[in-house]
Amino acid sequence: MRILLALPLALAALPALADDICHEAWFLRNLNFDRAGYCFGTALGQAVFDNADCTGKQVTLGPEATRHVAAVKEFEDWFGCKVNTAQTRLDVPHAAMLRRLESLPVPTDTGSGCMGYNGVPFDVYAGPRETAAVLARVKQGDNITWEYTHVSVEGWGIVAISDARGLIAIGWSSAPVRDPDCDLVAG
Repeated sequence: MRILLALPLALAALPALADDICHEAWFLRNLNFDRAGYCFGTALGQAVFDNADCTGKQVTLGPEATRHVAAVKEFEDWFGCKVNTAQTRLDVPHAAMLRRLESLPVPTDTGSGCMGYNGVPFDVYAGPRETAAVLARVKQGDNITWEYTHVSVEGWGIVAISDARGLIAIGWSSAPVRDPDCDLVAG
């Protein structure tokens, strides 16, 4: 009976999950334009991105940003995202962490994780290179999740690091994490 009662509650939460992932996708896609100096005209764009340093409506994206925008747009189309740009609030709880990344991730609707990491500590970076700023250090006992993909960066992945207090960082890592390094593997 408990399972039957929980099912409608879980199904009722699906639109909220879709909104969250669509909001995050919209944010990540438009962060490319913000970084390129785009002046947002919609209420949402102006609320989320500061137009103080914008340069105009015609901006040029670099090759990586162009590939990223296309990948996120493909995800949004596949997921059926329709973000209301007349609103003035976007639900992206970890936007500040995403803004710190040099190379942006592409959201996915799947993920995997290593709960209770017990391997060798390693750093998580702002970009897919060891000379990028270190955002966090993965320690034993931390949880590592892979909730994002990326655009053609060989040997690197986007990870989210958390502990009992919550999310610590989202960043890039080239460190291999093997099943034996985890107390529990999910996904």
